[in-house]
Amino acid sequence: HICIDLASIASTGKNFCDVTEQPDWCDDKMACSDDSDEKCPVKHWCVCQWAFAAYIEKAGGCDAIQEINCEATNVEALKAYEKKSKAGADENVVNALKCLKQRCKLDADVDFAIA
Repeated sequence: HICIDLASIASTGKNFCDVTEQPDWCDDKMACSDDSDEKCPVKHWCVCQWAFAAYIEKAGGCDAIQEINCEATNVEALKAYEKKSKAGADENVVNALKCLKQRCKLDADVDFAIA
C-alpha cells in the first residue's frame, strides 16, 4: 500500500476523494487512534498500488497529488511496480513507480530485489 497524507494540500487544491470521484470521506472525522470514543480528522490513508496509480493519472501527474507518507509505504508496492514496469506495464504503473521514487527520494536505479 501507498500511504497518502490527507492533511496535505495538493497543487490542484483537490484531495484524494475529489480526484477519484469518491464520496468525500477524506474530510470526515473518524475514531482517533488513541481514543476510539473521540473523532479526529483523517490524516493518513493507505491505498493499494493500483488505486494510487489511478489517482496519479486522474490528478494529472505526480506533481498534482497530495503528499506521500513514504515511511509508511509498503516496499511490496514498490516491488510490484518495479516488476510490472520491467514486464512492459501500462504507463500509469510506470508513472506511479517514477512518482514514488521522486517523492520518496529513492535512487532512480534502485532494484528492489524482485524474487
